[in-house]
Amino acid sequence: MKQKQAGSRTVPDPKMRRWFAAAFRSVRHRPMIHGLIEVDVTSACARLREHRARTGESLSFTAFILACLGRAVDENKAVQAFRKGNKHLVVFDEVDVYTLVERDVADQKVPIPYIVRAANRKTLHELHHEIRAAQAQDVERGLGLLQVLPDFLFGPFMWVFCRIGRRHP
Repeated sequence: MKQKQAGSRTVPDPKMRRWFAAAFRSVRHRPMIHGLIEVDVTSACARLREHRARTGESLSFTAFILACLGRAVDENKAVQAFRKGNKHLVVFDEVDVYTLVERDVADQKVPIPYIVRAANRKTLHELHHEIRAAQAQDVERGLGLLQVLPDFLFGPFMWVFCRIGRRHP
């Protein structure tokens, strides 16, 4: 039985993209070289400072980056598509962005994973307020449960946790 996930569509996977995927699979166990890029954010920081001077509200730079990323992916949705079978791609209408949000847990700053849903449809202000709300959430109870998990069960737990809800449409 085929299931259609809301907000997605299945499209043919171009042959050239399939060739690149096969080429990447053939070298996936090779050592990777990671690179750094340098981006001039002077004008972005100036705009955020102007907004703070004008309104008194200091917007999050992370929210700015998420807004830019959401709109960039929205312009070319194939970059977030996943393969379905050999010749098809599932393309999503909404851009979900995974980010780390720094929270105070037991008087320490801890980066906690957070997923911003539909980042391509939200304004910079909405993203800023969502990140601030995520920083204020109480996560100590959930983290306390992970701390009592024995070390040898952590790997299997993460394997299961990462696959929860991961169904192909």
